[in-house]
Amino acid sequence: MNQQNQWLLDFAARLKAERVRQGLTQQVLAVKAHTKPDYICQIERGTRNPSLRTLMNILSALDVSADYLIYGVGREEKKEITNILNDIVSLLSRKSIEDIVAYYEIIRFMSRYVEGNER
Repeated sequence: MNQQNQWLLDFAARLKAERVRQGLTQQVLAVKAHTKPDYICQIERGTRNPSLRTLMNILSALDVSADYLIYGVGREEKKEITNILNDIVSLLSRKSIEDIVAYYEIIRFMSRYVEGNER
């Protein structure tokens, strides 16, 4: 399975889980998102990509962030990520440009192996 298909299935699963968590039927979500229940069903099965307009309507209807539905990053995770990034910026602000570039290259190199994607 390619990465785009996996992303779509992950998105679909998060959408359905959030809808169910909020106690909404596909019909109710469709009304709130100004679309049709069949379209919501297809999105939740991963057989259709939502248009940008539909995605925005779904986010608004469920009152969730795009980060959450698209990437699975919740509010607490996002806050933790922001704190870590702020710490990194603070540490790097005291370094020379050469050091910053060196750290950047190290992070890029290591991220290939953390993700399991040798490039």
